[in-house]
Amino acid sequence: MATTTATVSISSSDLQPGNTLSINASSTLMQTGLTTGLEIMDMGASTATVAGGPDALHEALGTVDTANYMYLCNNATDDTFYLQVVLHDTVIGRLYAGDWMFTPWNMSDAAAEWAIEAEVGTCPYEYAFFKSTYTLPISTQGDASATGGGTLNP
Repeated sequence: MATTTATVSISSSDLQPGNTLSINASSTLMQTGLTTGLEIMDMGASTATVAGGPDALHEALGTVDTANYMYLCNNATDDTFYLQVVLHDTVIGRLYAGDWMFTPWNMSDAAAEWAIEAEVGTCPYEYAFFKSTYTLPISTQGDASATGGGTLNP
């Protein structure tokens, strides 16, 4: 069984005068309602350019209301280069050089796809999707009574 643990540590001694900031959070990613770790991962790396237009990172091919997570990192080295991050038609925000994000994702329907677009410069990036299940396409080959897709849990 695969085990994936996400950990974030944030610290600052001078964010607020006289106060230090120390945040440490950790979570083991589990399949929905189970004690079984997430076992499906899609990952990759590429480069987004202004002239290239939007890059589709992942379609929503999962099952509604399951445990899914997305990680994205802008590996550009110029501080002015950024990626615009979009979930369907909603701009989530900008990832500048060296910035990253990790977020839960409800793969509820085809309108829940992730895309990015370089707004300034050339931005190398890396991404990973951690998922519970896939929804498979409808199959009617050999069975005229087939009416819907299924799910796959490796």
